[in-house]
Amino acid sequence: MKKLFLLLVVFSAIVSCSSNDDEPQTNNASIIGKWYIDKAEKYTSGNKKTEVKAFSECEKKGTHEFREKDMTSTTFAPENNNCVQTDVVTRNYTYDPTSKKFWYENEKDFPYIISQLTQTDMILENHLDDVDGDGIKDVVKFYFKRIK
Repeated sequence: MKKLFLLLVVFSAIVSCSSNDDEPQTNNASIIGKWYIDKAEKYTSGNKKTEVKAFSECEKKGTHEFREKDMTSTTFAPENNNCVQTDVVTRNYTYDPTSKKFWYENEKDFPYIISQLTQTDMILENHLDDVDGDGIKDVVKFYFKRIK
């Protein structure tokens, strides 16, 4: 459960440099700011399937606020017909825009990839775990939306 929470907290997007009008512009795009997770996708290599998790309106109240060197994640979950805050965690992080790698303090060997970063959207990918146990690391993507 802790790994899943860390995956959700991550956040884990990216700088893609392109002048193509069909691609989102990334000029001035930054992870700095407040985000929420809109959905997650899990691709498992064993069955070559993608499973999508849509987050509830309550879960979407959770925020991930990135500052220059640290971030604070606040999570919410439904409980007894109410939406309750379940956790608040602040951690230091490093983001390398060149390699698009993101990792928590003292976890450089366990980076996430920020595969997309625009003014409004961020995709953070986890390539660290073998979710389906087939010996191949699977891909979990978290889709973030910036809170205005």
